[in-house]
Amino acid sequence: MQKEWIFPEKRKNRKNKDIVLSLLEKRGIIGHEAVEEFLSDRPQLTYDPFLLKNMEEAIERIQAALRRKEHICIYGDYDADGVCGVSLMMELFRALDANFSYYIPSRFDEGYGLNQEAIARIKERGVDLIVTVDCGSVSYDEVEFAGRLGMDVIVTDHHNVNDKPLSCLLINPRQKDCRYPEKELSGCGVAFKLAQALHKRMPDILTKSHLNAMLDLVAIATVGDIVPLTGENRTMVKYGMRVINRRKRPGLSMLIQGAGLKDEINSNHIAYVIVPHLNAAGRVDSAEEGVKLLTSAKEEHWQEASESLLENNRERKRLQQLAFDEAVDKIEKHYAEELFLVLDLPHAHEGITGIVAGKLKDRYHRPTIIATPTGENKLKGTGRSVEGLDLYDMLSACRHLFDKFGGHAGACGFTMDRENLPVLREALRESAESRFREDPSIFQAKLRIDEEISAEELSKELICQIEKFEPFGHKNPKPIFALCGVLVSESYYMGDRQQHVRFTADGIPCVLFNRGNQFRDYFEKGRRVDIAGYPEINRWNGCERIQFMVVDLR
Repeated sequence: MQKEWIFPEKRKNRKNKDIVLSLLEKRGIIGHEAVEEFLSDRPQLTYDPFLLKNMEEAIERIQAALRRKEHICIYGDYDADGVCGVSLMMELFRALDANFSYYIPSRFDEGYGLNQEAIARIKERGVDLIVTVDCGSVSYDEVEFAGRLGMDVIVTDHHNVNDKPLSCLLINPRQKDCRYPEKELSGCGVAFKLAQALHKRMPDILTKSHLNAMLDLVAIATVGDIVPLTGENRTMVKYGMRVINRRKRPGLSMLIQGAGLKDEINSNHIAYVIVPHLNAAGRVDSAEEGVKLLTSAKEEHWQEASESLLENNRERKRLQQLAFDEAVDKIEKHYAEELFLVLDLPHAHEGITGIVAGKLKDRYHRPTIIATPTGENKLKGTGRSVEGLDLYDMLSACRHLFDKFGGHAGACGFTMDRENLPVLREALRESAESRFREDPSIFQAKLRIDEEISAEELSKELICQIEKFEPFGHKNPKPIFALCGVLVSESYYMGDRQQHVRFTADGIPCVLFNRGNQFRDYFEKGRRVDIAGYPEINRWNGCERIQFMVVDLR
């Protein structure tokens, strides 16, 4: 699908400094102090953990558990945020010489969050206190069940809450009356604030060096859970990447090496290499492999876990490609004109349907739901939506069709009777068509250009300034530049399917990944095109040269 390019207002006689300041302004970074903090190698922006509602009471309860040698169970989620959060809590309680264990539910047998069967098993271990990570904010029945069994619960989480109160201590910056300024921490980030609070109360036992060593986990979780890389999150990720690059966590270093990463780790490496490997364990096997990799003190465990995660990720890619190809075939044959894609994929592995739904959403720029079998005559659905279409709102109108349902504007999940799928498909088709009549542009893919520049303006000085914008991610994407009317020459195709292409545009070396065949006729010698993407410095073997990574052409 051809994207609509949206340009900023043009300005004359600008300099590199003006380009950088304009990019910062678009990110809300205005004023000398804000700019200095944003670009600093050693940012200072962080907040007192005791601004989090219920933090004081939670610390008192944990300290009581430590004094009484009560059994504490860490209860987490099976994604990278949950795995890193559980690992952080384990390091925290290990440093405090606590009596603890952990529990991560199975994606396939139990699903996300607290469940009563797991709580009953935890009670059989002799647990007195459950501390959740990355889950629990709306687990009203499960928390009450734990209380009836004689266990206290402290929920640490970052997901949306509603007005119904939990019968336990809840630490979540999103809850009502919470004064904490940073509302969009990751689940592991909230766990780190708990660690900070314990450090303030017990500095002789839990030292600053203990906290600093945990920041690599916070960085991975923050990038992996796609929370904004601004404010305090940016501070923690910057310091966390420094910890990663010191290679102080042997299991993680072994995974990094096994995945073929040799350069200094940046946010891109975290997002597209480290996080997928940690997520793959929970998608196709057991998330406990990730915890073992991150927390074990034994070399044989690092080796086993690293090999397992590498194999899980290879299998995840295979299953993902099978499901994606099946979905594309079904769309092209049956649903090419649909504004809302609702696909029944009986053979798709449920651990990868969310990724596939996201890739289909990107390819067709349509909200997409994939349903797979789960139990007798039941379906489990997962959906992803495009900007401007609130998926949670659209599915809420069909709430009566679901057994369970939850999510947010961009992603949702549910379970339902199989017989309700045609009804759901028709309701969502009507809803999408109604929104199309109101605003057809919602269904047009868009590419927002930060700056239109010339090839002469692409200097190493400018690129080095933009590199200081790292870590890139949600709410701080790589700036997208447009070079318009450039002359294309010297195209060279690469890859097993000739899917990648190198070419030159007005003397600038350019690279386009995965879509070379889509634009093959653009690379005829002597043709002028517009290209959009981002510049970088290719550093190899002691040499540096500018190259332009292309994301779209027209």
